[in-house]
Amino acid sequence: MTLIVFFSFGMMLMLLAPLLRRRHIAPYALAGGAFILLALAVVGMTHPDARMGQAAVESDRRFYRIVLAFELPVLILALISLRHFKYPFWLGWAVNLVFTLGLAIVIVWLEFFWHW
Repeated sequence: MTLIVFFSFGMMLMLLAPLLRRRHIAPYALAGGAFILLALAVVGMTHPDARMGQAAVESDRRFYRIVLAFELPVLILALISLRHFKYPFWLGWAVNLVFTLGLAIVIVWLEFFWHW
């Protein structure tokens, strides 16, 4: 349950980062959100739940690899944009937006359209 809370906090922090541009903390918000998601992915990969089956553990590891593949470039671009470069920030935010929209589409599909 706590992983879901931290995951949601990290996603919202990155999605709301452009609103913090006037205070010049938007790159910090983007980097902080990406760091939270990367930390959760590393913790999830190294400490799988013992109560789950092998197939569920492998599925979770695949998802964590996808999170790493999307959020590591976001973190790198956010750190580059700390030097007042605006284009790496927007590129990192766009990568995060694509990841978030893809995740939202999967959640909506599984919740409303997946029938057994």
